[in-house]
Parts: sequence; C-alpha cells; structure tokens
Amino acid sequence: MTGGTSLLLLPALGLSTGVRSWQSSYKSTFSSLLLKLIPQDKTSTSRLDIGLVLSPSYSISTTSRSTLFGQLQNVLKQAYSLITSVATSQRIDLDFPGGIDIRLFILEPRVDELPQKVVGKQSLSGPVVDIDTFVLSDRSYNTIYSVEGETGEAQLKQFLTTWGSRLKGEPPPVVRLPSGPAIINPAEPPSPVQDGPVTDHASVAVGGTFDHLHIGHKLLLTGTILAAHPSPTQPRLITVGITGDELLVSKKYGSQVESWSARQERTAEFVDSIVAFYPRKASPSTSANGNGLRTTEYIDEPGPNGKVVRVTYKSPPGSTEQEIIINYTQISDPFGPTITDPNISAIVLSAETRAGGKAINDKRKEKGWRELDVFEVGILDASTASEDDSDAVSKTESFESKISSTEIRRRLQERTQ
Repeated sequence: MTGGTSLLLLPALGLSTGVRSWQSSYKSTFSSLLLKLIPQDKTSTSRLDIGLVLSPSYSISTTSRSTLFGQLQNVLKQAYSLITSVATSQRIDLDFPGGIDIRLFILEPRVDELPQKVVGKQSLSGPVVDIDTFVLSDRSYNTIYSVEGETGEAQLKQFLTTWGSRLKGEPPPVVRLPSGPAIINPAEPPSPVQDGPVTDHASVAVGGTFDHLHIGHKLLLTGTILAAHPSPTQPRLITVGITGDELLVSKKYGSQVESWSARQERTAEFVDSIVAFYPRKASPSTSANGNGLRTTEYIDEPGPNGKVVRVTYKSPPGSTEQEIIINYTQISDPFGPTITDPNISAIVLSAETRAGGKAINDKRKEKGWRELDVFEVGILDASTASEDDSDAVSKTESFESKISSTEIRRRLQERTQ
C-alpha cells in the first residue's frame, strides 16, 4: 500500500562535490523533511520524488550523457547517501512498510539554451528532463517542498511561473525547508571530465536480483537509464536482467524472497517513474497507458533469456523523440543477454560487481564480439553516518542495513514469527 506523493526541488551542488558538502548544505533539509513524511499507517509507504535541479556547471545542454555520466551519477550518489545517512540517524525506514520511498531524477532549468522544438516536449528523456517538460507532465503531488535561499527561490519561481502560464488550476501547496550555507555556483562552467567511455550508447544492459527494491538498486537503475543516450535516429534499448527464482533458493531468509514477477513489476514501476514524463493532456487515442503510448508485451520463448517483459514507450504527438524499449529479462546465469545479444554495447555495474563485468567481456572476446563499455556507479557513502557517533561501526552497519535486501527480508520474516 502506498500513501501520498510529495516533490522536493533541490538545487544540485557543483561538479564532483563530496559528501561533506552535501551534508553541510542539506542535512538540515532532510532532517526536517523526512520526519514530515513518515506515514501514519505502518503498513504503507509515502513517496518522495526529488528533482535535482542542475546548476550551470554541468553544461549538459551541449554535452553527451556518456561524457557527463561520472558527474551526474556522482550527484545522484551523494544525494542518496545523505538521505540514507539522515534516515539512519532518525531511525526512519526506507523502502519498507511504515517508511519512505525516495526517487531521484535530474531537472535541466536552462530551457533557453535548448532547441525550442524540444522544450516542454522531452517526454522520454528521463532521468534528465527540462523543467518545462516536468511541470507539464502527468505527475500529481500533494505538496511541493523547496529550500530556503536565493537559488532555491529562483528554481521554485521558475517552476511556478511555468505552471501558471501553461496549466489550469492551482499548483500544490509549497513548503520551504531550511538548508545550510548559501549555494554558490561557479561563474565559469568547467569542462566536463570523464575517465570512462565517451562513446554514446543506444543499447545498455544491467543485471541483478532486485529483490525488495531499495536505494542501492535505484541508483544502479538510474545510472543505467542515464548511460543510454537519447538519439534522434534510433530508439534507446535498455536490458534489465533479473535473476530467476531458481538461483535464489539458497538466499538467507529465503521465504521472504520476492517472486520473479513481483521483482520485475517493482523494478518496472520504479524505472517508469524516472523515464517517462508524458504530458498530462494526452488524448484517449494517445493515452500513456494500456494500448496507448506505454505498452507491455509478455514473451516466453524456449532457451536462455527467453522470458521477457517488454515495455515500450512511444513518443507523443508533436515530439521528435525516438521510443524507448525496456526488456526485463529473466536470467539463469551470471551473463544473461550480454553474451547472446551482440548489439548490446555497454553495461552498468557497481564496484562490487566489476569481476562480473570482466567475465562478461571475456566471454564476448571468445565469441569475437566487441567488448562492452563499462559504466560504474559509485557505492553509497556511509562516512557521514558515523559523524559525532561513539559507536562508528554500529552506525555504519545501520546505514548499510538501509540498502540491504537481506536485512529487509530478515525484518519481514521477524514480523511473521
């Protein structure tokens, strides 16, 4: 069961900003906000969408996502790390009944720097979308939260101005939250730096169990969508390999492992929320559900990787965007479609799964195929969780429990005893 949904407009800090700066700026923000969002019904969750509003230092309007991947995934990682740290200190559950479901995406406010034919029409550009498209999308919020200060006020004003000029009806009520020191954006945007691949990719893969979806999964999935670069000539194809049930029978607290279908549905629902920003005025013939703009196909063919739930996002009328196809594929080995589909050109993983990425590329080399480019998302940073705490090990373990499927299963099993 899910409670209401709120929105936080949060100014993203500068390039490669570390966890301490995020803590200084926004620890008070999240300390205030998360307490407000705890659902009264302990069987439900409340949802918080966070639009990280970019500063000029990101130069994203003229730079490919492959080049900016490292910087953008860093801002996602730091925000998720801080949220987890604050939730840990306040004993607030995340992605658990009685807690909060938090989702991040990225907002581009500089609509005057974008081609006017795409402003307000980037329905399928998630997880990065211009602010006009976002305001006009089919999102419904109970409350809009903003941060105090010049930058936060300017971004809130832009949001409300677009709402007032393009939509009928009043926007949701606005609540301003405290923040730390004033956010100062660089006057001259630095050139983007990317240590990894710079090739743009239309077909990107990721794999995992995705059991009891949590913030670590969300960061990985958001990074995967981010790595697939929108192209005016070809669709984005995302392959999400989800481990089959037969490989999870030995998992700890196995009675609480979700079925493949449940894991696929939860993963798809999250991905949908950061990918598609369809306009709220879609006509019945172009509705964003059922047989309209968003369609779902169930495929079950013999052989490896034959069970697929394929979700296709079509572009709405008036848009020049290419469609997005997402294949949620049941996998029965560590490789999945990466060694059966030569058209996949990149993979997204974490530092913990580097060895798996190397094994995949070794298999592809054996086949004479091009190796996959590797995009790596960072590991959530528990360092702030131990600040001013005499029991640093215990505090870090508590932080890590917020991003552990095993811990979620343990707690669910305890409830049944």
